[in-house]
Amino acid sequence: MVTARGGSSSQVWLTYVLTDFDVPKALTLYFSMKRVFTSRKLVVLVSRNVSPSMKEVVRSVFDFLFVLEDELNTAGLKNEEFVKLSAFTLKFFGKVVFLEPTMFAVKNSDDIFDNYEVSSGFLTTEVGQGDIDDGLSIFVARPCLHVFRNLMNSLETRSVAGVESYLRIWARNNLPPTAKPLDMKYSGKISENPCALLRFDS
Repeated sequence: MVTARGGSSSQVWLTYVLTDFDVPKALTLYFSMKRVFTSRKLVVLVSRNVSPSMKEVVRSVFDFLFVLEDELNTAGLKNEEFVKLSAFTLKFFGKVVFLEPTMFAVKNSDDIFDNYEVSSGFLTTEVGQGDIDDGLSIFVARPCLHVFRNLMNSLETRSVAGVESYLRIWARNNLPPTAKPLDMKYSGKISENPCALLRFDS
């Protein structure tokens, strides 16, 4: 059983594997994090579409593995969208930083856990900042089943085409005025490669 009551042990990095093709990406992210000596554990959400053999490969590397609970996807979202909301279901942890598996760490990034406090909901970069797109490739969240259910209930009555835009609007409307978006240094793009870069400028 997973237990996490406070401190750095309750703060984790989260990514996902939806198909066998995601496995090399997620492993690259994992080892890049280890290379920069992150002190936080790494968690992966794995879809049932992943083959048993590849799932075992991922399980042997990551600190925690959870299976994506498709039955909770009552809004009929795409897996790429639903997996992001699933960050709120990881109630074993106090704070989660979600990363797309296409990201790569170039410098220790643990300060993101200390620099941003989230009482509920999540924080992300603002749309249109520099090279940041509307993909929610990185965000800080505090798991909460109540928030998850509210989001799913709201999305059930909306077009799923604009899920990520809706989440950004929801975050702006539900976070206190003092909450600030993530600094742009935490995310960027490398040319036209789909891989993203965790950038830590001084």
